[in-house]
Amino acid sequence: MELTLEKIDSYELKTFIKKLLPIDKFIFMKINNSNTTSSVYFPERDAVKLVNVETPDMFDGSISDPVKVSFYNGSKVIDALSHFNGSTVTGVIKYEQIGGELMASDFTLRNDNLEINLACADPSLSFMEMSEDETRRAFGTDDNMFSFELLTPHIEKMKSLFSLEKEDDLFTLEITDKGVNVKGESYNASLCQSREGGQVGDKVVIYKKYINLLDKESYKVTVCQNKVVFHSLDTETSLTVAVAVIEDETD
Repeated sequence: MELTLEKIDSYELKTFIKKLLPIDKFIFMKINNSNTTSSVYFPERDAVKLVNVETPDMFDGSISDPVKVSFYNGSKVIDALSHFNGSTVTGVIKYEQIGGELMASDFTLRNDNLEINLACADPSLSFMEMSEDETRRAFGTDDNMFSFELLTPHIEKMKSLFSLEKEDDLFTLEITDKGVNVKGESYNASLCQSREGGQVGDKVVIYKKYINLLDKESYKVTVCQNKVVFHSLDTETSLTVAVAVIEDETD
């Protein structure tokens, strides 16, 4: 069985994949008529990213039933798309029905002068998809402590400060009388002045590596008891990361 895509927006598809690559090169997409979604996570599930786009923004085709598409290496898909040099790209998804679901076996990109076939991953690897219940648990914020907006310049400021302590893996977000501060062993800098909820002294410790998973976008950050959830203000992208567990050093 085949699904014909009359047009593929190369930029949107590349952007979609690039959002997922910092966590895993294996790319999973569930393409519906209305939206295309993907979730990806570290093996320990201490960081989970969810990306959603409106399907018509990326694919133009008559999609009656959801199709699951998996690629072994998202970078190879981006490389294949680059060979079309910005020209109009169409496509064909070959799929088969397995266990009541439509699983892609091949994804072909083409225009008048070029055709590239991308073999899809074994459908049995579709465990990468998170269930609705798992997604709710991962991104739910019922136990939130406080929230604030983290703009792109704030993220760059944090990364710049991190370079002062390259040997340290952690940093702290803490409410002060001036707003929300980012702190390390040697620095304490004001990040943003406004917040919702919480009180002075409330803080959370996070691993620096998670900040590299953020895209160049602005976020609403919700700090919870055991996780921090980043919801993009620019796209339908969310990231949830585990809070670092620090032993009490008091006697």
